[in-house]
Amino acid sequence: MRILYSGILALVAIGGGYSYWWHHVADRMVELAENWRDQRVAEGYVISHKPLVASGFPYRVKVTAETLSIANPAHLQTPQVNIPLFWAVVQPWQINHVIFGIDGAGRAEWQERGEERRVDFTAASALGSATFNTRGRMETVAIDVKELTVLPSWRPPVMAERLQLHGRPKPAQGSDEADGQQIAVRANNMIMEGMDDFPLGKEIADFSLSSVLYGTIRKLPAADTLAEWREKGGFVGIEALNIAWGRVALKGEGALTLDDRMRPLGELDTRISGYKDILKALTSTRQINADAARTIGFGLELLAKEDKDGTKYIGLPLSAQDGGVYLGPVYLMRLGSVIGSK
Repeated sequence: MRILYSGILALVAIGGGYSYWWHHVADRMVELAENWRDQRVAEGYVISHKPLVASGFPYRVKVTAETLSIANPAHLQTPQVNIPLFWAVVQPWQINHVIFGIDGAGRAEWQERGEERRVDFTAASALGSATFNTRGRMETVAIDVKELTVLPSWRPPVMAERLQLHGRPKPAQGSDEADGQQIAVRANNMIMEGMDDFPLGKEIADFSLSSVLYGTIRKLPAADTLAEWREKGGFVGIEALNIAWGRVALKGEGALTLDDRMRPLGELDTRISGYKDILKALTSTRQINADAARTIGFGLELLAKEDKDGTKYIGLPLSAQDGGVYLGPVYLMRLGSVIGSK
């Protein structure tokens, strides 16, 4: 009997200890979320939501924020994002790994050239995961969105079968290389309604980008933080860019930064097939006129090569400089600031 009582007392002690630990983890998650919010508020953001709720005992700790709103009124474009319900989950025995997600239809709003812009978005599922170091700083992040529908206020809907984002630190490979942040983006079967007559069609079958961000951008990218990043030598290394859009296939690699007017600056080594369709697209959108398109097309034909299956392609640097895009020596289109203006 004494052994039985001892066993029961041990189970009660273990259960009570685990319950204490679960509530400690739940309180810690709420505390971290509130600290993150307070830090962003100190930077000028405006963040609001209903009181955080912790649930999920005993197997997990889930913290939920309803009617979450994040705005940056000090930013030139005054962006604001509204999410009906945001949740984050950890297992009590692995608190440095967080699973998170969004439920319901969200909305993003901002100012662009003096006009209000709005985007409503929904998805069949929007999930992510992140890991943190012992100091509470994020180390890796992965986001996976399925059956995404985006409803812009200024154009027809845009949909994607799947959208993925991955980020993780990339340690320096040698003494002459700085640490960077690996960022990879991929979109599958993206459909842009309202572009049925566009020469490239309305579906981008595949878009993938593998890049490394060198340098740190403080807070939300703005004119001052981007200028600081650029002046300290920041740039984006493009390790692989692949686009399959209609009959156009583009592959490229290179590096990009910003000039003193916040316009893209850099160069990609590219291989492009379907370049005639690109010229048609630039002409139909009035980026270039018909006479210029004929001249450019003639020049590109002289530079074109054929692969083993007879497909014509051009292998030329695609550069951004002085506010323009150039394919080799040929001017294609104008580029503006990545920040825009009110």
